[in-house]
Amino acid sequence: MRRIRSLLSVSPARRALALEALLALVKAWALVRFRPFKAYAGRLGQPLPGEKPDLPPADLSLLRDLRWAVGAVNKTVGGRFTCLMQAMAAKEILNRRGVSNALVLGARRGAPEELPAGDAMAAHAWLWAGERIILGGEGREGFIPVASYRSG
Repeated sequence: MRRIRSLLSVSPARRALALEALLALVKAWALVRFRPFKAYAGRLGQPLPGEKPDLPPADLSLLRDLRWAVGAVNKTVGGRFTCLMQAMAAKEILNRRGVSNALVLGARRGAPEELPAGDAMAAHAWLWAGERIILGGEGREGFIPVASYRSG
């Protein structure tokens, strides 16, 4: 309850962004949980090789606020949204605002004790906007980019 109160105590603009993030996260959750990847991959943007195409600069205050909103909503629900869901939600919000971005999917092999039971590989998603990784950057070490999707 305290987390919800803290979300309600922010400025009206941040509160609106948090609500937008919540709706985008729920949409991303439904896509990832109930649809095969190929069914929604086309919505992610233009597939490109490599990790990140050149992106024009983006408004740092928007990126900071968006990172906060997605993180705050995820924390409020107990961290239920995966890195892919968070990146997809933020990407949708940036797309609505006409901000160029690139979602990157990465993979790595790991020792069995480092991976979930029965898995031979791990996956991670991160989102670039401008010259910054706004979501997923802290967990991407060791992951090799497999696919990138650019919008804007």
